[in-house]
Amino acid sequence: MKNVLCGLLIVLGLAVNAHNDKYQFYLDLNKISSDLIQVKLTTPTISSDKIIYNMPKIVPGTYKIYDFGQYAMDFEAFNKDGKPLSVNKLDKNRWEIENATTLAEISYWVEDTWDANVDELVFEPGGTNIEKGENVVLNNHGFFGYFDGMKYAKYEVNVTRPDDFYGSTGLSTIKTTGNIDQFTTDNYMDLVDSPIMYNVPDTTTFKIGNADILISVYSKNKSATALELSKDIKEILELQKDYLGGTLPVDKYAFIIYLYAGASGSGGSGALEHSYSSFYYLPEMSAEQLSGFVVRVAAHEFFHIVTPLNIHSKEIGDFDFISPKMSKHLWMYEGVTEYFAGHVQVYGGMKTPKEYLELIEEKLVGAAFFKDELAFTELSLQCLGEHEDQYSNVYLKGAIIGMCLDILLRDQSGGKIGIKDMMAMLSKEYGKYKSFEDVELFDKIAELSSPEIREFFTKYVEAGNELPLADLLNRVGVTFKKDVKVKEVGLGGVSLDLNPETNRLYIADMSNMNEFGKALGYKINDEFVAINGVEINMDSVQEQMNNFKKNTKNGDKVEIIVARTQKGKTKNKKLKAKAITIEKNKKYLIELNENITKEQLELRNAWLGQE
Repeated sequence: MKNVLCGLLIVLGLAVNAHNDKYQFYLDLNKISSDLIQVKLTTPTISSDKIIYNMPKIVPGTYKIYDFGQYAMDFEAFNKDGKPLSVNKLDKNRWEIENATTLAEISYWVEDTWDANVDELVFEPGGTNIEKGENVVLNNHGFFGYFDGMKYAKYEVNVTRPDDFYGSTGLSTIKTTGNIDQFTTDNYMDLVDSPIMYNVPDTTTFKIGNADILISVYSKNKSATALELSKDIKEILELQKDYLGGTLPVDKYAFIIYLYAGASGSGGSGALEHSYSSFYYLPEMSAEQLSGFVVRVAAHEFFHIVTPLNIHSKEIGDFDFISPKMSKHLWMYEGVTEYFAGHVQVYGGMKTPKEYLELIEEKLVGAAFFKDELAFTELSLQCLGEHEDQYSNVYLKGAIIGMCLDILLRDQSGGKIGIKDMMAMLSKEYGKYKSFEDVELFDKIAELSSPEIREFFTKYVEAGNELPLADLLNRVGVTFKKDVKVKEVGLGGVSLDLNPETNRLYIADMSNMNEFGKALGYKINDEFVAINGVEINMDSVQEQMNNFKKNTKNGDKVEIIVARTQKGKTKNKKLKAKAITIEKNKKYLIELNENITKEQLELRNAWLGQE
């Protein structure tokens, strides 16, 4: 029996060398059963009597505990003769193996996270999908682990795939033999940083500056193709390349896009960034409908090639997957990245200055729902615990902090240096392989700029003082007002809510309905389908509503299509009326000031990229 098993291991490619210094994993996508797949590992040489194998409790970019070990089952360990070794499961994510100096192989089965029977599903861009013959999403932290003290050993992942499948990834170290793909990375962090999606390929590639760009799409119902989506992505990437000085800090980058049909299991959609790729989980709809959302999200995710790829603290550079210590610089990792994603669009001419200032208003309106008095460094450090409910503010107030720093830096340098230039200096100072000390970053930035910048961090990032928006925006010839009366077109004064089953907004309350709503003939539970011929897309509904208000004048004809259910049957119904402007309170109003000095105009033009 012993010799038979050894022979079998050799046939499977799992034979053990006398000394092995790398992890060798094996997956066979042809042998999936009930959304389960077996993981086999030829282990590196272990020098201790006991060793702990870990699956991540949390992974970078998610800022949430997911316990990926809970999806691994039937965990077994064997010596080189195929005899089982004693294994003790310590908790959801860790297994302790006895007689580890004789360890040769580990095997376990993995369940996908997207439709798992757990209390809280993993947000899909950071999860896994195992659908035999259709699609397999390898977010590698959901399949592969590491031994204590051995995160920096090399990794080799061997995937046997169906003949018509292709593995889309940002990894460059790929070797293919027949229907077996072999991926290699220098360490566990790089493996986790490199998702792979397998399916019948729908891909397109193009060049942006020095970088090869891959767009890969899976859409079961073929609602949008890689080629269709690439048009918008290519446009924003060209702007980002120019924004970053004409070259990119990566040679290859992959946009891996899964378009799902029906409802999202987690209730959300979005993306997760990586150093050389980003993974998107978006609803199935046409490329035209996805356009605005894809541009916004892709812009954000791609800018992560600046930070944390090339600027990060030790907490990220040597991430602890079991007992993570958070960095206090989410204002930079997510806030400045989100600021870049919006600012590049006005700087490159995709948006007008007026449209961009409206985007800033939206950020401020969203941020008003969070604790403004909470120091951003404190939010960052406690984003997994006490301040978990404040995390989303990193994309709102965090982006506003980025804007304030940009204007302040421009003001001090006569318009010559902005925050993108500061980030370039920090990238040069640190780079991918050098981490900064978390407590030293503010002082380093002040050293590269001025004491006023350090004072800004002290007052507005390390403490929860209200940002000096009126003062800073005035420096660039922009007026900032709070709580002003404006006249604008609305939807009739009705209160809306979301129907999670149809993913549509519906009328939940008509008690404050105005004359426009009455003229349209709304009824309770009417669901919005389209406004003036534009189908409502929940991923860009705020932008669509803003465009409606901006482009509709008093007296204009308005046509709204609602889905109305009567006597158990749901039918679309057209509602028509003439728009009516009403006076309402606007929480924030940000406008270009035309009565400004030459210096203010020059600074504004430098800030917004205007000639």
